[in-house]
Amino acid sequence: MLTVGDVLTALTKHEHVSAQRDIAQAVIDSRDVIPGALFVALPGENTDGHDYVSEAFQAGAILALIEREVEGEHAVLDLRKKVTKKKLDSLDFPLCLQVKSSLEALQQIARFWRSQLTTKVIGVTGSVGKSTTKELTAEVLEQRYCTFHNPGNLNNEIGLPLSILSLTEEHEQAV
Repeated sequence: MLTVGDVLTALTKHEHVSAQRDIAQAVIDSRDVIPGALFVALPGENTDGHDYVSEAFQAGAILALIEREVEGEHAVLDLRKKVTKKKLDSLDFPLCLQVKSSLEALQQIARFWRSQLTTKVIGVTGSVGKSTTKELTAEVLEQRYCTFHNPGNLNNEIGLPLSILSLTEEHEQAV
């Protein structure tokens, strides 16, 4: 399972084995937060996830990726600057991790997490029938392997990293 240490390692390029608190899931919608979640505050055309960081923490999120200051009294670790080991050894949760870009940080964490797993990945591409092919492929693989497949069609620059962060060490195949 993804841990706070994994997130810090992915974002700082330094191993952080002392922060082994599990992350239950990664989400971009504060209404989907469960206890132990990583909330990714993304700015959008109509809504800015930064406006919902407090709600995410109230719902049980332990980390939030932010790229600008947010309202509320939250501990903030600014990863845009050099971070000392002392700061990393005394983390207070819930915690905001301030980064240059929340989306790029999400993608960086997903790349790191994927590199830690031995899961075989099957990618489905094309212009027609991807979701149906994905579902059928996953159904066949589930007969023999512990298989992950992303819900719905989360196959863009946000959905794909969120799906990857849902993978666990138990998954043998992913579609």
